[in-house]
Amino acid sequence: MTKVYLDINYPKNLVTALQLVHQLQNPPQLDILRTAHFEGSGSDSVVFLFDRSKKGIDIVTEKHFEAGYKVFAFRLNSVDKIDLYQLSMTVITLWPKILKTLNNESSPFIFTYNYLASTLKKVK
Repeated sequence: MTKVYLDINYPKNLVTALQLVHQLQNPPQLDILRTAHFEGSGSDSVVFLFDRSKKGIDIVTEKHFEAGYKVFAFRLNSVDKIDLYQLSMTVITLWPKILKTLNNESSPFIFTYNYLASTLKKVK
């Protein structure tokens, strides 16, 4: 089963909604968790992080990629306050594309997205 770790800054209600939807899967394929501590091997784990770098990729995002994780990074300017509603709606809108990406990509990657995004941008 693939473990999906959402950074603690992601809304609790968003994580609960995703968990409830995936409880309908039989057999279950994803274990969705909201945490600050990512455990397990990178090869069977996906992380959702915040990337606040102005240029390029944040070092934290890069380190997770190097550790073998599949990374989805939410791009946010360092001065912007997080809009939890817009973030949740963006993730829900992108969720089918995220699932398709997880099915199609077997090696580690970094995809980024931002508010109201309709696509994922592959960085690595």
